[in-house]
Amino acid sequence: MKVKLFGISFLVALLTSLTLAQTTTPQLETYRLNPGDQIHILVEDEPDLSGEVTVGPDGFIRLRLIGSIQAAGLTVDELAAQIEKALRQYLRAPKVIVNLKQFTPLARRVYIMGAVKAPGAYPLPLVGPTTVFDAIMLAGGFSDNADWERIRVFRRDGQMQTVNLKNLQAGDLTGGGIVQPGDVIWVPPAYIVVNIVGAISRNGVFSVPTRATLLDAIALAGGVTDPSATVRVFRGGMEMLSVPWSKLIAGEIPILQLQENDTILVSVKDVSGVIVTGMVQRPGMLNLVGKVTLLGVLAMAGALLSEQRPMRVRVIRQGQEVLSVKLDATTNAPAVHELAMELQSGDIVAVEPLTVRVTLLGAVQKPGTYEVPVGLRVMDLLSHAGGLIPAANISNVSINRKGEVINLNLTKLWEGDLSQNVELQDGDLILVPVSQRIWVTGAVQRPGSFDYLPNMTVLDAIGMAGGPRSLEEADLSAVKVISGETVKTVNLEAAFRTGVVGLGAARPGDIILESVRPGDIIVVPEKAKAYVFGGVARPGAIGVRTGDTVLTVISNAGGPLPDAKLDEVVLVRIVKDKPVVMKLNLNQAIQKGDPSQSPPVQPGDVVYVSRKRERGWEDLARILGLANSIALLTYYLGR
Repeated sequence: MKVKLFGISFLVALLTSLTLAQTTTPQLETYRLNPGDQIHILVEDEPDLSGEVTVGPDGFIRLRLIGSIQAAGLTVDELAAQIEKALRQYLRAPKVIVNLKQFTPLARRVYIMGAVKAPGAYPLPLVGPTTVFDAIMLAGGFSDNADWERIRVFRRDGQMQTVNLKNLQAGDLTGGGIVQPGDVIWVPPAYIVVNIVGAISRNGVFSVPTRATLLDAIALAGGVTDPSATVRVFRGGMEMLSVPWSKLIAGEIPILQLQENDTILVSVKDVSGVIVTGMVQRPGMLNLVGKVTLLGVLAMAGALLSEQRPMRVRVIRQGQEVLSVKLDATTNAPAVHELAMELQSGDIVAVEPLTVRVTLLGAVQKPGTYEVPVGLRVMDLLSHAGGLIPAANISNVSINRKGEVINLNLTKLWEGDLSQNVELQDGDLILVPVSQRIWVTGAVQRPGSFDYLPNMTVLDAIGMAGGPRSLEEADLSAVKVISGETVKTVNLEAAFRTGVVGLGAARPGDIILESVRPGDIIVVPEKAKAYVFGGVARPGAIGVRTGDTVLTVISNAGGPLPDAKLDEVVLVRIVKDKPVVMKLNLNQAIQKGDPSQSPPVQPGDVVYVSRKRERGWEDLARILGLANSIALLTYYLGR
C-alpha cells in the first residue's frame, strides 16, 4: 500500500509540474559557446576580418589583428561585444555580428552515474534549462535502489553540490537546480548488499542502508550467538577489520563504513565451513561435505573467470597464507594443480582482483573508463589518460568512492606530500576540474595564483602580481607563458621601459596583447648577472644578456667615474672552478674599435675598473686578488 501511495503522490507532483509548465512561459537559457562549435563572424565593411572559425579545444578562437580571444562560455552576442572592444584599437566604431553555424553535442555532455537505469554520458538539450531531475531522466530515471536525498553534482570548476530530490514529491518543482555542460551527477544507492556469516542467528545476504554501521548490519542478521566471537570484515578479498565482539559493542573500535559486497564473518574457534570473500557472485560461508577442493569452492561461490579481469586467489588458514595463485581464463597447468588443493574447516578463500575499473573525467586528454592494475595511483592514471589539458586545476581533484568524496590537492606532491597520490579502488570516479586561475611566478612583487579574467593578457597577469620587482632584476625580454606542454617566450621589456603597458596604448602587432588562458603559468625570469666594481657610478650586480660586452655592462653600471683608468680593467671568469684573469685596455676598444679589448660578458663574470689613485704593481696585485675573491664567491653562491 505504501508503494501505491508513493506512486500516486509522485504522479500528482508530475501532473502539477506539467500543468504549471503549460500555464507559464518558461525562461529559456541562451546557448553558450563550447569548444568545437563553428561560428560565423561578420565585421561590417571588413571582409578580410570576416569568416567562419571553430572554437578551439582550449575555448579560444584566433582572429586577425586581435589574436586569441575567449569564446567558450559566452553567448554569440557577448562574443560579438568582446570582438568589437578588441577591434576598437584598429578600427573606428567596428560593428560585429556572430552567428552559430554548428554546435558540438559532445561539448554539451553531462555524465550521470550511480543508481540510474542507464549510466553514461548524455548531450544536454540545445534550448532551455536542464535540471538535475531532467538529466537523470535522460539516463532512464532512478533505479529501484536510488537514494533521492543525497544526489551529488560535481561542477567543472571542482565545486560540489548535494541535491535532495525527495522534495519533488512534495511539490518542489525546481528539479535540483540547473545542470551545466561537463557536470557529473552521482546518484548513490539507498541500500548496499552485504554478506553476513558465522556465529549469528541468520546467515545470508542482507540489504542495509548505505549509512548503516557494522552493529546495524549484525542486528539485521539476528545478532551474535557466541559472545566470545571475533567480528571480521572482508572487502575485495582483503581483511579490513578484525575485532572481538566484546570490544565492538563497548564502542572501543572506530566505526567502519560498510560498502557494497562486504563480507562480515562472525568467527569462533570451531568453524564447520569455508569462508569465501571477494570477487565472487555468492560470497559467504560454504559448508563442507566430504572432500572439497579449492576449485570446487570457487565454482560453488560463482567466481568469474575473465581475461580482462584476472584475479588472485589466496587461502588463509589459522591466520597464515598457505596458497596464492593467479587465476584467469588462460590459467596454466601449474595453477590448475594448485586449485586441486583440499580445503579444511575454517579456511578463508579470498578472491582479489588484479585490476580495478575506474572512470576519469574532466580536464584530461583522454577521459573515459580504464582497466588498470591493482595498486595504481592517481598520477599513474593521469599518465595513462595522456596527461592534463592546459586548463586543468590539479589543486581541486576529487574522487567519488562509492558515495564518499575524497578531495585531493596534487600540487602538494611537489612539496613532498605523497598522501595526495592515493591508490585507486574499483569503481572510483575521478574528476579533474577546469581551472579558472592563472599562476605568476619569478621576479614579480607578489608571486602566486590569481583569478582568471576574460581576455586577460600577459601584462594583465603580471600586473595582478604587483608588476616586476624592478627593471634591473626582472628579465622582461624573456617572459615565459607555459600553457600545458606549450611554452611561448614574449618580450615585454620595451612596454615596461616606455610605459606602454595598457591595451589602449598598444600598437597593431604588439606582443603585449598575447592572451592568457585559464591554467597558464607566467614566469618572469631574473636577469643573468655579472658584477662590476671599482671606478663606476653604480657598482654591484648588473643584468647581462647575450651579446653584452665589458663596455655594455660598465655603461649599465652608470658609466665610468672621472678618475677611472679605462686602460687598466680586469675581467675575471671562473672556468672549471678556477679563475681566469683578462687584463683589458678599453681605450683601445673605444678609440680603435678593437673588439678583443671589450669581449662579451657571461653571467657570473666580475669586471673591475681601476682608479687613478691606485698606482703600481702592488695596487694591481691587490685589485686582481680582490676580483678573484669576488668572482669565486659569486660563482659558488650561484651554484
